[in-house]
Amino acid sequence: MIVNEHRIKVPWHFWLIGLFFVFIYAIGAYDYFMMLGLNEAYYSYNNFGKGVYAYFTNYPMLPLIFWTTNIFSGIVAPILLFFRLRWAVQASFISVVSIMLLQFITFGFMDRWNVFGTWLSLFDIVIMLTTFGFFLYCRAMAKRGVLI
Repeated sequence: MIVNEHRIKVPWHFWLIGLFFVFIYAIGAYDYFMMLGLNEAYYSYNNFGKGVYAYFTNYPMLPLIFWTTNIFSGIVAPILLFFRLRWAVQASFISVVSIMLLQFITFGFMDRWNVFGTWLSLFDIVIMLTTFGFFLYCRAMAKRGVLI
C-alpha cells in the first residue's frame, strides 16, 4: 500500500536562516579552537589583551562543557534543519540551554564582562538571544509541518 505523503513547501527564509546559523556557529567553532588553543596570533589580531589570554588559561571544566555543547549543537541544528528533520528542534534547544548556562557561569562567576569589555560581552548576549530565536524558529517549522 502506497501512502500519499503531503510535504509542506519550504519557505524562502528557511534556507537563509539555516545558512546564517551555519555561518555564525562555524565562526564560533573557529573562535573556540583559537581561544582554547591559546593561539597568540589570534589573540593579537583581535586585540585581546593579556586579561583575555589569562581568562582562557586553565579554563574551568564546567563552562568548557557548556561551550563545547553549544558549539557542537549550534552547528548540528541548522544541518538537521536543511535535511528537514525534527531533531533540529532538540539540537537548537540544547544549543540555547548550553549557551544560557555558559553565560550565567561566565558572567556571574568568572567576571566575563570586565575581562572582555562591553562590546564583546554585548555581542555574546546577542548571540545567545539569536540562538534562542533560532530554537523558536525550528519549533515553528516543526509545528507547520516543514520538519519531519
